[in-house]
Amino acid sequence: MSASTSRGAVPSRQPTPLDEEEQSSAAVRTGRQALVLTFASAGLGNSLSAICTNPFDIIKVRQQLAVDRSRASFWSVAASMARNEGVRSWWNGVTASCLREASYSTIRMGSYESFKELYSPLVDVSSFTNKLLAGITSGAIGAAIATPTDLVKVRMQAARPPSGEPPFPNTFVGFARVYQEGAARSSSPLAGLQSLYRGVGPTVVRAAILTSTQIGCYDEAKTLMKARLGLSEGVALHFASSMVAGFVCSAASQPVDVIKVRIMQDKSRQINGAFHSLGMLLRNEGPLALYKGFGMCWARLGTHTVISLVLFERFRALFGIKPL
Repeated sequence: MSASTSRGAVPSRQPTPLDEEEQSSAAVRTGRQALVLTFASAGLGNSLSAICTNPFDIIKVRQQLAVDRSRASFWSVAASMARNEGVRSWWNGVTASCLREASYSTIRMGSYESFKELYSPLVDVSSFTNKLLAGITSGAIGAAIATPTDLVKVRMQAARPPSGEPPFPNTFVGFARVYQEGAARSSSPLAGLQSLYRGVGPTVVRAAILTSTQIGCYDEAKTLMKARLGLSEGVALHFASSMVAGFVCSAASQPVDVIKVRIMQDKSRQINGAFHSLGMLLRNEGPLALYKGFGMCWARLGTHTVISLVLFERFRALFGIKPL
């Protein structure tokens, strides 16, 4: 071989299995397949997180349903449940919770980026305003569809009678019973569905606030941390950003969450909508009642935010989708 040949153009390298895998992943990152896998990543991450955080969630619900001026602590509620209902009671309603995340959170987190693109002609896609708008829209749509799963979850997590009998044998029986409960109260053909969607107003408002402040703040925190702290994509960045988002969305959504939980648990229909519930709460318990159970709300939602978003990013990487 001549010297000129050795100093000439570098011979083309034969593709390796790693190259082929990268090309395959690149193909996955765009189009319909990427969208489907993004929804799958959202559903898996949030459902696994729901299993881990159910004890925080059920204690938060029990605190929020207390209609006097008492402020039962996390430890007192947890101990009372363990003593009277057994430690397994901390996971009451976990099936309904997973089903809720598999519907509501799959939609809100999976469609977030699509709404960012939708709003991009109106608002710069990298702006915080765009992120908040995308979160408001995706969260509202997810909650509007999945409200029945939230209602059944709340009822399965509420305090049980001394006999310890659950309100429903399982989640799917719960849907049927709530439907029948509404149908028995009215001859309207929509009464059953209206019963399943009781509390949909505050649920949608809460979801819009929560998703915009959770995913929007997470997205913005990632951008700022990469620009100002020099962090790169990875677990450290995802963890730090989700910690910020977890606190912000807990503080922002807590008052609406209290109202939502009380309306959903109101089987006797004593509450006449969100404003009626708010008025009763302020009159009988004071404004601080809007933050009843905030410690557990933050423990649950903050932990859920960290776990779900870190897993969401891990599943995206596994499926070959670019980070959020």
